[in-house]
Amino acid sequence: MNFSKLLAITLCSLVGTLLVSAGCAYRGDFPHTTPLALVEKAQWPHETSDLAPDEQTYFGRLPNGLQYLLKENRTPRDRVSMHLYVQVGSLAESDDEEGMAHFLEHMVFNGSTHFSPGELVKYFQRIGMQFGPDANARTGFSQTVYDINLPRGDAESIAEGLLVLSDFARGALLLPDQVEKEIQVVLAEKRSRDSARYRAMKAAFEFEMPGSLPARRFPIGTAEAIQSFDADSVRRFYDAWYRPERMFLVMAGEFDTQETRRLIENVFADLQPRGGPRPLPAFGRFTHHDVNVFHHFEKEIGATTVSIQTIVQKPTPHDSAAHRHAAVLEEIADRMMQRRLDAMLQKPDSVMTTARIASGDYLQQIRFTEISADTQPENWEKALTTMEKALRKGLTHGFSLSELEREKRAYHADLQRAVDEESTLESKDVTQRLISSLNRWRVYQSAQQRMALLAPMLEAITVEQVNRAFAANWAAPHRLVLVSGNADPAAMDAAPEAYILSVYQDSLAAAVHPAEDRADVEFPYLGAPEAAGNIEQRRRFDDLGIEQVDFANGVRLVLKQTAFRENEILAALSFGRGKSSEPPERPGLAEMTEAVINGSGFGALDRIGLDNALAGRLADIELDVREDMFVVEGEAVRTELPLLFQLYYTLINDPGYRSEALQTALRRFEQHYRSLSHSAEGLLRLRGQAFLAGGDTRFGWPAWEEIENISLAHIEQWFGTQLAHAPLELVLVGDFQTEEAVALAARYLGTLPARVAPPDGDMRARPVFPAGQSLRLTADTAIERGLVVVAYPTEDFWNIGRTRRLNILGDLLSERLRVRIRETLGAAYSPFAYHRAHRAYPGYGTLRAMLLVDPNLTETMAAEVEQIVEDLRAEGVDQDEFRRALDPTLTQIKDLRQSNTYWLNSVLIGSSRRPEQLDWARNMESDYAAIEAGELSALAEKYLDNQKAATIIIVPDN
Repeated sequence: MNFSKLLAITLCSLVGTLLVSAGCAYRGDFPHTTPLALVEKAQWPHETSDLAPDEQTYFGRLPNGLQYLLKENRTPRDRVSMHLYVQVGSLAESDDEEGMAHFLEHMVFNGSTHFSPGELVKYFQRIGMQFGPDANARTGFSQTVYDINLPRGDAESIAEGLLVLSDFARGALLLPDQVEKEIQVVLAEKRSRDSARYRAMKAAFEFEMPGSLPARRFPIGTAEAIQSFDADSVRRFYDAWYRPERMFLVMAGEFDTQETRRLIENVFADLQPRGGPRPLPAFGRFTHHDVNVFHHFEKEIGATTVSIQTIVQKPTPHDSAAHRHAAVLEEIADRMMQRRLDAMLQKPDSVMTTARIASGDYLQQIRFTEISADTQPENWEKALTTMEKALRKGLTHGFSLSELEREKRAYHADLQRAVDEESTLESKDVTQRLISSLNRWRVYQSAQQRMALLAPMLEAITVEQVNRAFAANWAAPHRLVLVSGNADPAAMDAAPEAYILSVYQDSLAAAVHPAEDRADVEFPYLGAPEAAGNIEQRRRFDDLGIEQVDFANGVRLVLKQTAFRENEILAALSFGRGKSSEPPERPGLAEMTEAVINGSGFGALDRIGLDNALAGRLADIELDVREDMFVVEGEAVRTELPLLFQLYYTLINDPGYRSEALQTALRRFEQHYRSLSHSAEGLLRLRGQAFLAGGDTRFGWPAWEEIENISLAHIEQWFGTQLAHAPLELVLVGDFQTEEAVALAARYLGTLPARVAPPDGDMRARPVFPAGQSLRLTADTAIERGLVVVAYPTEDFWNIGRTRRLNILGDLLSERLRVRIRETLGAAYSPFAYHRAHRAYPGYGTLRAMLLVDPNLTETMAAEVEQIVEDLRAEGVDQDEFRRALDPTLTQIKDLRQSNTYWLNSVLIGSSRRPEQLDWARNMESDYAAIEAGELSALAEKYLDNQKAATIIIVPDN
């Protein structure tokens, strides 16, 4: 198990994913002052620390105990990210309340003082917020957080947002009929989250923290407890725990702090407790001694994870300069060990597919360390031995000066980048950092403060200090040894725990020697061209702030200088035809090519050597094989623009095709394949995607036998030929100097040999939608979850007006699915629909509805989807639902146009081939704003034809 990730699970109840969040303060049965006790005394972390807080953040408190953090921020313009953070989670629940904190989080959306049941989501949509990205909530072990991303920062909008948060804090109606309805929704969510990895995680928690509350209080709860909830029990929990002294308001965005303080006081000053406080249940005590072994078999997990851990109940110290210094030493040590593990993964004989090390604090009461690896089930013994020896080598022989200097450079570069980028951080990122500081009860400091504090510490760190810190981190007098996943106990010579212990003890008996310190290689190693290429034409589009530079050899440079994100440069080198040109006899070639090229480094410098050479440098490139082209994505800071060009130049002239990268990719893909057939979602990728494209092998995943037969020669012939001969387009967006970029491009790209576009005669036949057909599959799984996909044929991407309108139609259908399938029937947690128009395949696109449901209801739910579609066709689109689908998109467009990512990916990549993309950027806002409800009704009538629908149903084989 990956303890560092598993201990940080937070349940997100309004988005269908598990999110990672560090644990916040919890007062259990330790006889010491915990951060939560400090909160109850109205203290902030900096009030008990020698560290000063960020001067640009306002820390406020109302007389009733509610506290708030405000930080003015201008990126993106107008937006305000606001959150209600309540210090209560599943660890506050009694034995008959398992899942209550999370259930209550659902219920506050189902009727409150100012919003009748079913109206709050519609309210969000009407003011231009999208339910999910803009309005969200999540429950963890110790906290519940409600998120609102307001589309405007004026006083009226902020007052409305505060009114919503106030309703969450005290105004939930908790009506009996809504409680009964929501029980089905939460059970559907529980079903959607169930997985083999989740079961393994729960079992590991019970081993790692025996007798403790977290091991038996997962936020989702138990079905038995959830089914017993009623309005009275939910009300008792709400009144006991949603108290002002347990609440924080966290806000960042474009607002006036003084005005916002006044608004907060107006809305929250009269908030009072509604009942007496409850004591928190005892956290529980546990201790580990000697070597303890854990084995958990889950055949549906595609890999076996081996792990060596220490877990100690130990109070986390208050935040201080000394604590930060100790943390830096520990982090540097972990970074050096991680770099060693990364190098081991690249060895041709490695049995590991991933390897990682981590250490830290959790819930203010637990200190953990972990080293772990994923491997094939037949190789778990070798993987465990490898992990044990790597750890013992570090503890026995320590690290070298060159390793330390490498990590110090990298750490300092990260600190400097944070300083350079802080002024243009997005407000949602700022609030997440503020919330993280509350979670961990750390002093919130600016990037400049962290640099001023940590840079001198970093400079003074010695090898001896880091070695002592690493040893101290692993000094607990016990080891937990875990083997979890698809390693079959029947293949072991004894009882699993005894056999694992014998393998571990045999490894301990073997001597370890100091690690070989690989010397850094200089990069760049290719000499730069002495002359510059000739510029044939420069053209500027002033209304878009875009410039095109065409070199005589046919290379085009496209530039957009922006101030959206300070110190950020995004780049994309595009060429060729990508996955659409994949030979029919080589399915999976695109996936393997991407993995091998990214894992190979260059011809004269392997991946580990390149990573070491670039330690402390902030530029990188990575291949993305898209359906219509190859794109080598790049990223750099201002000062590293020359390095970015050197990386592109080296890839073009000396690409790497390494056997060790191929073997690593094969190991990882084999592990992935072993899990795909054990879930409905995996089978959709294996067979469903290709079914919707008429069996076209460029969709979904091919059979494993096809993947494992791909060779380096196949990759080099397919990818290498297009890299060497296809026309090149390089796009740069961000914070750079135009003339510097042009000069670098002239030198590194303008001097390349001229390129000629290959003919299109070898293009494959286009995919064919299976109109009116159905596919039923069974997954080899014990998870009681079925998947329903109802898909409709549409069109390709290039009629942009049609594509935009079909996108909105997909959003509108999503909303109808939510209202009918989730809110009315309680049959699925997050049913959704979306439109996908393809760029590379003329005439091909789909609009799909997808639902995870009780496997006994798959046929019924497929019929429900078709009925919803039929009603939409018959009734047309009414004006209210139309605005609620469109207005959030109009808000998102404003955000998009303030991001480098939008201009890079949606406008400029491929603009040499499709110059109309520039016009799309000009008319996007006006075109979306001009959409009318009648147009969507007409599109529904034309494309959402149940006679042409294709249906996929996937159920467990039991």
